[in-house]
Amino acid sequence: MTLIMGLVFVWFIFVILFSKWIRKFNLYLYGICIVIAAILFTQETNIVNMGYVGLSFFILVMFASTLSQGTIRKKLMGNRAELAVMGSIFSLSHGLKYLIFAFDFTFFWRAPIYFYIGIASVVVMLPLAITSIMIIRKKMKGKDWKKLHKLSYLFYGLVATHLLLINNERFLFYVILFGLYVIYRVLALIQKQPIKPKEKIKIA
Repeated sequence: MTLIMGLVFVWFIFVILFSKWIRKFNLYLYGICIVIAAILFTQETNIVNMGYVGLSFFILVMFASTLSQGTIRKKLMGNRAELAVMGSIFSLSHGLKYLIFAFDFTFFWRAPIYFYIGIASVVVMLPLAITSIMIIRKKMKGKDWKKLHKLSYLFYGLVATHLLLINNERFLFYVILFGLYVIYRVLALIQKQPIKPKEKIKIA
């Protein structure tokens, strides 16, 4: 928990300090992330291969919209796409590492359910990540992009299920984390519901 939230804090500070540069040089940042992920991919165990780096990016992406209006929220929301792409790069590395392990040791066909849910989350994540790259996003119609990115909620749900089914000491942390996000989304949905005007009482 400390490691994951520590990474979230690092990305948070990074965005606050360099928000304009992140969007301007996003392709270079993606390249750096790919190189780092590729180098660490060759190692047996590290924070990238364990999925912690990818998760930390997505925690920031998830909760950016929960902040109250202000400069901090504006900077985070303005860089959500870039954060999501970087998170996807590291999450893809995490997924590929375990997928290769599964095939190497004939683990794939007898893996626990959370393994398959994790693979499903990566499959859902890929089109979201690709269409978050600004060059590709600009070629899409706004309505089509928004419709596709409603799948982000499915992605978050799959990630939450994947993590909660893994029996480890972070179970309570994940329950609180995703529980808070669900509560926020429900409250936001309720607030968006139009208020029906009261009918005027006719006096005979």
